[in-house]
Amino acid sequence: KVPSYDTRTGIPSLREQPIELLEQRGVSSMAMNNAALHFRPSMWVSGDSPQCYDPQILMDPTIMKFAPMVHAGTKIPDIKRRYRDIPNILFYMSQDQVPWDEYLAQRNTVPWYNNTLFVGIHVLYQLGFRRIILAGSDFGYGSDGRMYAHDTQLGSMEQKWNLDLYNSLVRELRLLKPVFEKAGLTLMDSSKNSRIAQTYEHISLERAIELCLQDFPKTRKDPKELPHCSKFAPESIQKRIAKWPGHQLVGAPVPVVAEAGQSESQMQDVL
Repeated sequence: KVPSYDTRTGIPSLREQPIELLEQRGVSSMAMNNAALHFRPSMWVSGDSPQCYDPQILMDPTIMKFAPMVHAGTKIPDIKRRYRDIPNILFYMSQDQVPWDEYLAQRNTVPWYNNTLFVGIHVLYQLGFRRIILAGSDFGYGSDGRMYAHDTQLGSMEQKWNLDLYNSLVRELRLLKPVFEKAGLTLMDSSKNSRIAQTYEHISLERAIELCLQDFPKTRKDPKELPHCSKFAPESIQKRIAKWPGHQLVGAPVPVVAEAGQSESQMQDVL
């Protein structure tokens, strides 16, 4: 049985949480789709055509972006360039019908289950993250009919599509827990109106930030205590530079081509 969701005005709960905490140094965050309108994440993941997303998200060079390869050549009228030409973006090849027990396995494709959340979890796992904490993932809608923290125009069929997907996500997330545990992945949820709290540990967003920062240095080290990387090099920097492509060996004559009208004395000055 899929647990019911709360229809209080508090959904979407992202609007009620201190998401500005996500932008501090030491916290790695990934926003799905237009959730990046509300804070600047470290990473961003999408599963649709670029026209569905705000241009300020797409053009922000500080955000590492993951998008489906099938849309790489799509033109974006608002910014007059193709998807592949926006800064700091990586494309993935999606694959349908990947068995659940192979969901987190290393592969040259990303499993596609018709939702961005599962793409994001897979990408984060491949990047080496072993604890993922959801936030603002209520998997429902409020009493005012809102499904997103930002204003949208959804028709009745789009709302039904979303709700059917949310119910399926909740059910599949419950079934995936043994898969996550076998892979060494800990999933937690800090969404205020969590529907998966009976399966995964539910914590506050503030506690989630504490967990992200628990191994992060509390203070900055005095730069004078940091060794200079080339201080103890066994050879001089001149010898190192001489090994660069296009450079002459140390001591070899450097040819100089005089420009038309250049005197021998001027050539000597150049040398």
